[in-house]
Formats: sequence, C-alpha cells, structure tokens
Amino acid sequence: MFQKALLIDSQKIIFWMSAYFTMFANIVFFTKLTEFASFENNYTMIITAPFILFLLLILILNIVLLITHKHSFKAILIVLIAVSALSSYFMNTFSTVIDKDMIANVVQTDYAEAFDLITVKLIGYIVMFCIFPILLLVRYKIEYKNYRAEVLNRLFMIFATLFLVGISYMVLSKNYSSFFRNHGELRYYLNPSYPIYSVAKYIKREFSSQKIIIPIAQDAKMVQSGAKKRLFVFVVGETARAANFSLNGYSHDTNPLLKSQDNIVNLENFYSCGTATAVSLPCMFSKFTRSEYSEDKKYFENLVDVISKSGVRVIWRDNNSGRSKGVADRIKDVKYFGGENVYDEVMLEDLQQSINTSYEDTLIVLHQEGSHGPTYYKRYPDSFKKFQPTCDTQDLEKCTQEEIVNTYDNTILYTDYLLDRTIKFLQNNESKYETFMMYASDHGESLGENGIYLHGMPYMIAPDYQKHIPAVFYFGNDMKEKKEILEALKTDEYSHDYIFHTFLGLFGIETKEYDKNLDIFYNKKISMI
Repeated sequence: MFQKALLIDSQKIIFWMSAYFTMFANIVFFTKLTEFASFENNYTMIITAPFILFLLLILILNIVLLITHKHSFKAILIVLIAVSALSSYFMNTFSTVIDKDMIANVVQTDYAEAFDLITVKLIGYIVMFCIFPILLLVRYKIEYKNYRAEVLNRLFMIFATLFLVGISYMVLSKNYSSFFRNHGELRYYLNPSYPIYSVAKYIKREFSSQKIIIPIAQDAKMVQSGAKKRLFVFVVGETARAANFSLNGYSHDTNPLLKSQDNIVNLENFYSCGTATAVSLPCMFSKFTRSEYSEDKKYFENLVDVISKSGVRVIWRDNNSGRSKGVADRIKDVKYFGGENVYDEVMLEDLQQSINTSYEDTLIVLHQEGSHGPTYYKRYPDSFKKFQPTCDTQDLEKCTQEEIVNTYDNTILYTDYLLDRTIKFLQNNESKYETFMMYASDHGESLGENGIYLHGMPYMIAPDYQKHIPAVFYFGNDMKEKKEILEALKTDEYSHDYIFHTFLGLFGIETKEYDKNLDIFYNKKISMI
C-alpha cells in the first residue's frame, strides 16, 4: 500500500521554497555581495539582503501561482528546483554566469563535451539539491482553498510583500540604489531567476532572429598581384589565452618551436570578440565589429563566403567538437574530425594532397579543439606532457592550481607544435605560392584566478584572461614587407574586428565592404613612407 500524501498549505510551500532558494541556490550571489559590501563597509547590505531576496521570492511565487493553474504549480516548482541545482553547481564550482550565450553553448554542446563535465560533485549536487528536494515536494500534496479564497489569499500576500519590500526600500534606498548601480553585475548571480531569464532571452532570440542568409559584398572581385598564387592559412585557436604564451614573456616555455622561427610576428595585445565560441567564432569571421555584432548578425555572409565568391578556393578543416557554428555552412571543401584521442594535427593530413589537385589562390582554415576544458589532459598526446604534475581528470576541484595550469600549458605546447607543422607545410610550398599564416584564438580561459574557471562570462565583467588572446603571424619570403610593417607596431592593440578586412586586403579583394582602417597592414604602410 502506498502511504498517503502529506498535506501542506499553498502559502507554506511558497514560504519554504523561497527559504530554500534563498539559502541554498544563491551562495555565489551572497558571496559576491558580501565581498563588495565589506570592501565598502556596507554591513547594512550584508544583513538585509537575504531578507529582501526572501520577500521578493515570496512575491514572485505568489504571482506565479495567481496567474497559473494550481495543477501546474508543482511542476513549475520542480523545474525551478532543477534549474537552481544545475546553475548552483556551475556557479559554485567554476564561478560561471548562466547568461543567454552560455545557454547557447549548452544547446550546441555535443555528447562528448557534455560527458566531460560529469563529475562526482555534479552527481552529488543533482542528488542533494535536485532529486531529494523534488522527492520531498512530490511527497506532499499542496492544499488549495476554494477559488475565491485562493485568489484573495494570493492578492493579500502580493500586496503584503510589496508593502514590506516598499518599506524596506524607503528605509534602505540610499544604500541599495548606489550599491546596485555600482555593482549591477550581481544580478547575473541571482538563482534561479537569471538562468530562467537567460533561457527566455535565448528562446526569443532564436525564434525571432532572421534565419535567411543575407548576401554581402556582391561587388567583390580579386585583383591579381605577382606571379605566384596565394596560399594562406588561418588557424583558429580554441580557449588559448595570451598570458600562457611564452612569446608574451610567460615563464613556462610553451612556444619553443615558434620561438625558433624567423619569420613570425607575435601581437602582444590582441582581444577577442566574445568569451565563448558560440559568439566569438561567427563574430571573428563577420564584417561587423564587436560593438556592432549581435546574434542576428550571424545570418549575414561572412569572410569565407566573400573570399569564396571572389574566386579564392576555401578549404575548411575542423577538429572542434562545436564545429563551425554555421561559419563554414556554405563552403564546399569541409571536413570535420573530432572524437576520443583525435588530436588537432589530424587536420594537416590531407592538406598537401588537397592543394595539389589545382593551382589557385587558396585560404585554408584550421579550427582547433585546442585548449578546451575542463578536460585539458585530453587535448594533447602523452609525448607533450612536459609540464608536471598534471590534472588528469575533468573534476578540477581534485587538482591543485599548479596541476591545472601545467595541464593547460601542455595544450599550449601542443598548439605550438601544430603551428610549427603548419609553417613547415607552407615553407614546403613556398616555391609556388606566396605563403602566410595567422593564428588567433576564439577566446581565452580562466584557470582559477579569483576562484573563476573556464570561460563564457559576460564580456563586461569577464576577467582579462578570457578576452586577451594570442595572435601569431607567419610571413613567407615573398611577404617580408608585411612582416616589417607588423613588426614595427606589434605592441599596438588589435582585436577580432580586424580579421575580416585584413584578409580581404591580403587577397587583394576589392569591395565596398572593405574598411582600410580595420586592415592591420593598411595604416602601417603609411607609417613606413
């Protein structure tokens, strides 16, 4: 015989759920708030904020019950519990923010990448903060009064909590207004409200966005120069940060092979368009700058489309688990790799054979798996395990800071090897082609600085580690002039904004879309006259 369900009043369940979300789902929010408030000696904020949040949750849940059917209310609470539990894990463990771009990353994550995130701690969170509360909630039957009494009760509670919140604000307005104006980023950590808001924003964006590809640069044409065809390679890195490149002065020798190359220039101050691949990858190939770019802009044709329609052969090789995010959808010569123990050098295997089939201007794009975490140890063969001890697990909490950094540095060491092999591939073809390589990562990575791990934080509050990326250029012997141009100003600040126009300039493509001011090499020519 099944035990009879226990009865609980609807207002009591709202009270207990509000207390649960306040105490268990908002640890990061209160931690951040306490840090800011303590620094400003604003102890009133520390004391009153939990009470205000508790009241606001009571208000919101009463409104939800008022506007929804009573039979759906328990289902809504179950969803809120599940969302808060998963959000709490990622916010507490990695100090990440669950915004709309993070939701996009989740939706676009493949099974292998998702499996890499499963840890004992995640399972523990699911059991303790999801399954157990849901089972407890299901154990109770919510008792509702008749319709009229229930509506009056909801309205009374709504007005009562509004009154209490209003009184509190009047008393504390000076504290609260200035504090949250100065620390608006705290709203990103409210759980489960901000994750649910982010899901809603993502759904709205996906369903309201233009899905038809908009052509650009219909007037594009390539101007031939010199006797040789061009063979250019663009290596798109994954999750590499400038701070861990020894070319930028890092203590670990992560770039021994690049350092030995003569014809390279390392740009020391290069910045990404976003902090996650779902944003940065389409943005860096877009004609739009970071300030202009938004989700709907990915439906415009991009750099590889314009180069292809100008008569340049485009070859796309991709070992990234997230693939091209739509950038290469209209390119014919595309190969996707990926999988367990498939390393980035696989993308080089058929390149010589591919270019031997025809002699024409060619752009090769290599999209790495690079340094994608948290399973950094899976991104390189054992022969690149130079920096030790390492963190050979996806559960970063089991590793020391040194182990995490060492493992990440080994991924950079492997990228150094990949770039060196790419340069040697270009050198082997230098007798027939003008050769050039650009490497730039899509975004950076946090490795535990200030308790923050991985990437994907909102750009305005993201640490520099997630935005400051490496950018390395190789110039064949026919392009020494451009090397000298870039060498002269290698400490200047650049960003993904320059990629679209720089490649158009390198290929001599004329179009009204070309902006010489965003061509890395254009103004430098003037400086040498």
